Amino acid sequence: MAQNYNTKNEGSSKLLMGVLVGAAVGAAIALLDTNTRDQVKTGSKNLGSSTSGFVRNVKDNPGEFKNDLSGRFQSAVSTLKNAMNEAQSLYEKVNEDVVPQVESIRESASEIVETAKEAKEDAKDIGGQVADAGSEVKEGVSSQAGSTESSNDSVVQLNKKSQNTVDASPQGDIPGEVGRDK
Repeated sequence: MAQNYNTKNEGSSKLLMGVLVGAAVGAAIALLDTNTRDQVKTGSKNLGSSTSGFVRNVKDNPGEFKNDLSGRFQSAVSTLKNAMNEAQSLYEKVNEDVVPQVESIRESASEIVETAKEAKEDAKDIGGQVADAGSEVKEGVSSQAGSTESSNDSVVQLNKKSQNTVDASPQGDIPGEVGRDK
């Protein structure tokens, strides 16, 4: 087992060494360009001066740094609390205002569906009544046409479209594409 650990450790160190050598070679090649060298020099100086200034300020005034950091932390905590309170208020508003309205709409939609079903049944009943009336008219026309006696009773003469309606009515069917049971 110890040998296995050493093999892994040697593999890690070879990888780390390869990464470091690659980074050094890449940096050296990048520094061949004068613009890049100038940017690296300027950036290093700025980083060094700002870091040393920061360290000097912390070293000279640790209490002030602590208070500043604590104040920033408290401000962040306060902002988060406000955001959480607003989120809670929004949640409550949605539950109080929006959810009941959605429920009301759902109930209204259910009532509309029920009313539509009742209207469909009523339409079927009316269709049946029209079919019965059509049958009566058809029987009356047939008996009048079959009779050779002339009488003063009213005889109903139907145009072709009306006759088609009467012919279709006993089946509860209405001519045309709309409403036709197939």
